[in-house]
Amino acid sequence: MKIPIAKEGYPYLVPALMVGVILLLFSSLYGSILLVLAAGFALFFRSPARVARVVDSEVVAPADGRVMQVDEVMENSYFGQTVRRISIFLSIFDVHMNYAPVSGTVDYMHYRRGSFRNAMNNIASVTNENNTIGIKWNGTTMAIRQIAGMIARRIVCRCTVGDTIRAGEMIGMIKFSSRVDIFLPLEAKITVRNGQKVRGGETVIARME
Repeated sequence: MKIPIAKEGYPYLVPALMVGVILLLFSSLYGSILLVLAAGFALFFRSPARVARVVDSEVVAPADGRVMQVDEVMENSYFGQTVRRISIFLSIFDVHMNYAPVSGTVDYMHYRRGSFRNAMNNIASVTNENNTIGIKWNGTTMAIRQIAGMIARRIVCRCTVGDTIRAGEMIGMIKFSSRVDIFLPLEAKITVRNGQKVRGGETVIARME
């Protein structure tokens, strides 16, 4: 079965594959290790297309992973007020592509250099390397924040201010383990719970009342 691979994965996959094949000529052990590593890169950088079957009032998960927190926070970079937040943690085994949670227009973009703390720590949303994407949608605003983790060292964003995006569209990725926060107005009705597994671009995580 053909596995779609994100272009960001080829600089890791191709060298590991080539060196692994060459090493097989001299050492089956080391060659096999490199080929297993190449298979791991192929798995990690897989980029499946998703179809968001939603109405305009629904919000889909921006990433695969597990909901680690649903709360209310003061969000200063885009909203400047208290909003509802859903935090999704991605393990190294999850698809690491990020998907547009709604159909709308990219209104804001801010990349912040930072530390690489454990992404499961609440402070990581502010202190870690992150990229915030603000979206005008259905007469309101929302935002997602791509957050690097302890292993992740590179955030990729495929959209920019002024772009029109569709719910379920691939808009970026975070290399290796990471976290994605989504910020919504207080009137949003959250439809997921702590500990729930979600699929990016498909699972409905909130609705606007």
